[in-house]
Amino acid sequence: MKYLVPALAGLALVACQGETTDTAADAPFVPDVSSTNIEAHIRFLASDYMQGRDAGSDGYEIAANYVASQMRLLGLEPAGQDGGYFADVPMQDVTADADYNQFTLDGETFAHGNSVMVSTNPSVLEAEVTGELVFVGYGISAANRGHDDYEGLDVEGKIVVVMGGVPGEVFEGLSEERAHHGSSTTKRNVAAAHGAIGMIGLTSWSDERLAGIVENFGSRPSTRLTVATGPSGYDQVQVSANTSAELSARLFEGAEMSLEEVQAAMEADEPTYPRFELPHTVTMRQRTLSEPFTDPNVVGMIRGTDPELADEYVVLTAHLDHIGHIDDDMRASGACRSSDDEDAICNGAVDNASGVSIMLETARTFLEEGAPRRSVVFVALAAEEKGLLGSEHYARNPTVPADQIVANVNLDMPVIVYDFADVVAFGANHSNLGPIATRAAARLGIAVSEDPLPEQSLFVRSDHYNFVRQGVPSLFLMTGFSSPDPRWDEGEGFMGFLNTHYHTQTDQLDGELEVLFDQGAKFANINYMIAREIADSDELPAWNEDSFFGNLFGQDAE
Repeated sequence: MKYLVPALAGLALVACQGETTDTAADAPFVPDVSSTNIEAHIRFLASDYMQGRDAGSDGYEIAANYVASQMRLLGLEPAGQDGGYFADVPMQDVTADADYNQFTLDGETFAHGNSVMVSTNPSVLEAEVTGELVFVGYGISAANRGHDDYEGLDVEGKIVVVMGGVPGEVFEGLSEERAHHGSSTTKRNVAAAHGAIGMIGLTSWSDERLAGIVENFGSRPSTRLTVATGPSGYDQVQVSANTSAELSARLFEGAEMSLEEVQAAMEADEPTYPRFELPHTVTMRQRTLSEPFTDPNVVGMIRGTDPELADEYVVLTAHLDHIGHIDDDMRASGACRSSDDEDAICNGAVDNASGVSIMLETARTFLEEGAPRRSVVFVALAAEEKGLLGSEHYARNPTVPADQIVANVNLDMPVIVYDFADVVAFGANHSNLGPIATRAAARLGIAVSEDPLPEQSLFVRSDHYNFVRQGVPSLFLMTGFSSPDPRWDEGEGFMGFLNTHYHTQTDQLDGELEVLFDQGAKFANINYMIAREIADSDELPAWNEDSFFGNLFGQDAE
């Protein structure tokens, strides 16, 4: 109850939007979002009362109620469950049962932490599998690149042995495809599609390093979706594990090639990719300890006015959660880089109170300028920091008809700490949303730049990617790297924030970090114009013919 007073105070801070006029009758409309409103939202959501908005915390619940209250004040239609603004995300904190988990190779048993790390399974909480081994190289099926590690192999009912990473020669210059195929989720799903019952990932870790990783991290809970919404690959590949370098080499004893020979072939100037059966049988068992909980996504909607388009939905998203408090476990894991032992709260002003604030003010501008032709859904997402869980659940279980969602525009950590001169629209090269983003930014004299950090694979690391996986053309907006501010030459700007303040206690207001609310308003203006054109356009959002993700996940994908 003690949080109610500051919550109401936060509501009172939000100012009314001022009226705007065009400088010329024929000039295209440019909105004028209030920087005061942006500031009010950020000040509340990034206050110490939220305690860092961690998933499953009271602070996140307070923040969710704030957003729902703002949606109601604005006049957004409730679009969650049971006629309200909340749509629950069923989650669980999962932990490996170290005393139960084990790995047996040809009759010799290795305990969890002794040369092997057995993974949790959020979908099948206890399982044991026994099978012959098949080495499947990198475990990648990429027909569009002429590379299929499963071609000619029968892995039905067997345990696949997988090398980490991707073949560099195949994916050279293709950072987004590299990230997709290199993820453990994709490799697990591919193994499952071929009928494997287990998966072993080879590592270069020594026995000692693996034991240390299990000791330091293996006993800590991680957050996953519950059984009902978990990835399907877990249901088929029920046990997976990572083996140390020493145990990995033993799996190849007696085979047609040693592990050392395989690695040399894969890393040669003209690489080859051996794949073959291994003359061993392995039994793996896992038990996953689960503590269920729920957090809400917060969902509001503006109903479209066009009778022919109103049942099509443009979804705008921004994650509401952050990482909570600093503790010894977080320091050890690297989840937060502690910068102040006295202040334990990671407030997340930029990440991502700024994105939620901009989304709310985008909704306000829609309402002030008149409802769009298509319906627009606004979702403040839960548990992004835990692995994009709120968006994964919503994209699979939306509160509007899934086949009528035509586009997603996502806001994650607009770094409004410098005067930005460009934006990056991840996904712009994959669909006809790209030209829309370019036109919107140009109205404010802002350029749209290509991905400045391709090695970071940011396209697959934010909430929009879960909509992409459901076949929905999507954009993820980020402030760019150019600025008229001369401090940029001194290391300020995007990388300055990333290297100094990201996931630390200094991502807060009224400290050493200066958050520029006028830049938040500028970013909101661009976001609104993008969303408005998508919602009002005669043209339906569509994937480009050459889009890897469109061909993989789009409606016409096999």
